[in-house]
Amino acid sequence: MKSLTFFLFVVFAFSGCTQDVKSLGKQECRNLGYKYIMKKRLNYRTGKYELSSICLSTAK
Repeated sequence: MKSLTFFLFVVFAFSGCTQDVKSLGKQECRNLGYKYIMKKRLNYRTGKYELSSICLSTAK
């Protein structure tokens, strides 16, 4: 039981250390050296195309 509690604590403590690159804004993405892309994607509800943006990490 102690090892399970310790394991969960470690996982919880280090889960905040990862940075989700996809949620960054345009300026933050470019300042950190990542690639910022805007794509057209189809909205199935309306039948119209919308622009969606995404920040991609590239090999440095």
